[in-house]
Amino acid sequence: MSTAPAAVSAGRASESAPRPPAAVIARRWVARLTMPVLLLLPAMVIIVGLIGYPLVRTVYLSFTDTGLGELIYGGSTWVGLDNFKEVFSDEHLRASLVNTVVFGTLCVIGTMVFGFATALLLNQRLRGNWFFAIAVLLPWAVPAIAASAIFKWLFDSRYGFVNWALVELGFSGFQDYAWFAGRVSAYVAIFITVVWQSFPFIALSLLAGLQTIPKETLHAAAVDGAGPWNRFRLVTLPLLRPIVAVLVVFSTIWDFKIFDQIYVMAAGVPDRAADTAAVAAYREGFALSHYGLGSAVAVVLFLILLVFSLLYVRLIGREGSA
Repeated sequence: MSTAPAAVSAGRASESAPRPPAAVIARRWVARLTMPVLLLLPAMVIIVGLIGYPLVRTVYLSFTDTGLGELIYGGSTWVGLDNFKEVFSDEHLRASLVNTVVFGTLCVIGTMVFGFATALLLNQRLRGNWFFAIAVLLPWAVPAIAASAIFKWLFDSRYGFVNWALVELGFSGFQDYAWFAGRVSAYVAIFITVVWQSFPFIALSLLAGLQTIPKETLHAAAVDGAGPWNRFRLVTLPLLRPIVAVLVVFSTIWDFKIFDQIYVMAAGVPDRAADTAAVAAYREGFALSHYGLGSAVAVVLFLILLVFSLLYVRLIGREGSA
């Protein structure tokens, strides 16, 4: 008979028991987080040292008038936004930003298209595919400087293979054609070089994604009457959209900040008309010792890459949730 009242009184006692103070709760959370933080601490120190400090230092220099003497001995003059104003008012620096966006976008498109086509080809059950898969890796293994020198020789006006082949095919206008005498023709040669070196990573990444698509799904689409193009557009591409999004972001970062190919192959273009933002930042900072202005160009390039990456990731996220 007294069991129910005892249970009620015990419940009230537990409800009225005082809660542990905030200091005790805080110590418990600290104890729980101590081990994860300690495990992550080495990686965080390396990231801050290799990425965080250079980024903060570059942003700081972009607001100063820093030359070689100031960089070594200190005493930089704070100029505010003057360097950024010069970036957008100077004709050459402004043109380098435009070149970066236009040429980088074309390289991303070319790399993705050629990489996707190669991945679809390697995904077919053809004899000798293993040999082609290994051959696709070779351009990726060649250093950028070496590849740039090789392609610059291939496009040489007098002794290059490209001019010789085009003349043999009947295009006599390419006899002794100087590819690097103008911005557009130089960009054609550099575009081929960049795509040649960039597509292997895209192709192999997409090939890995293609091999995870269930064959039953593609077979069901074929039974429903979908042709090869519709199967690719309605089945393959939507399933690969997350991989494509990541690869586009990576390609944008790589192609917008290409340096080696431009620096080596476009050295003879008049008035440095083929310079991109990465090359312009190098010339201003290291060749002319204008470290403040060169840092401002680098910061603007960083912001451009950040905006492009965020916009594309957001666009892909909206399409995925629709």
